[in-house]
Amino acid sequence: MTITRVMGFKNILNSKIFLVFATLFCVVFLIAQTVSYPDFKTINSFKIHSFDDDIFKVSMNLEIHNNNWFTIRGKQISFKIAYNNRIIAKGSSIEDIKFYRKTRTDLPIQIDFYPDSMQSDLRDILLKDSIQINIDLDAKFSIFRMSSHKNIKTWIKTDDLVNTLIAQSMKGDGLKLKSVELVKTDIQETVLNVCFDFKNTLNLPLELKTMRYSIYADDAHQNKVADWNFKLNKVIQPNKFETINSEVIVDNITSALTGFTKILNGKSDYFIGGYAFIAIKGREIKIPIKQHFLVDFLAQKITILKTYE
Repeated sequence: MTITRVMGFKNILNSKIFLVFATLFCVVFLIAQTVSYPDFKTINSFKIHSFDDDIFKVSMNLEIHNNNWFTIRGKQISFKIAYNNRIIAKGSSIEDIKFYRKTRTDLPIQIDFYPDSMQSDLRDILLKDSIQINIDLDAKFSIFRMSSHKNIKTWIKTDDLVNTLIAQSMKGDGLKLKSVELVKTDIQETVLNVCFDFKNTLNLPLELKTMRYSIYADDAHQNKVADWNFKLNKVIQPNKFETINSEVIVDNITSALTGFTKILNGKSDYFIGGYAFIAIKGREIKIPIKQHFLVDFLAQKITILKTYE
């Protein structure tokens, strides 16, 4: 009899434990059904910072909406960006971030952008104000240790992207200081013949409209000794060259004021800074000019040095 009562009590206890766990499971299941992943809304900013080793360093803010009734912490957020079925960028979030309940939050991310992957699309991109990209987003969220993978289609404006892409493509092989020749010099001024080679490194024609640059006696650009500004309006076909010659008058007095050592040595460093302005299908783009050369007045010799940052 006693054994029967004990067995009955255990059965009741087991039933109650089962009911408790079943109830908890149902509650958790119902809560989980109401949980939604934070939702991507838009790109709030897209900024290119630098270009090193053929990679753009880009920062971007994604607007994320947490529609849940509780705050979610996101971490290990990474993504790939594709255009025309090609990977053009990879990145990750700078840090873990909280997505507050019923709130839109800016998610700052860092991107390595690969411009070479878009070169074949450049002609089409130039004709568009914006392009559609695909973002493959992976993340982990604090609630129930959820992992999320989401494919997002969104649009980005092409202005900054294309301008920087073309400007960087034209640097180096595109715009080179070919030669600097000493025409004449006296105490007050020096006349130089400055020659640039401009090569169209793109796969479509461009118009070289103007070149504007100044020559400085210091790399900080505090002591300007010459200016040059010329309208060219030349159409250059793909992989063709245009040679630009200019005669520039350098102010020797201002140059000498940058250091007594220059007078004693008879040598002066000069730094060229400016822009070439090109037009492609109605879009105007600035190509930076940064060059450095040394004039040895005693030896009547000019040496072109490396470009400077």
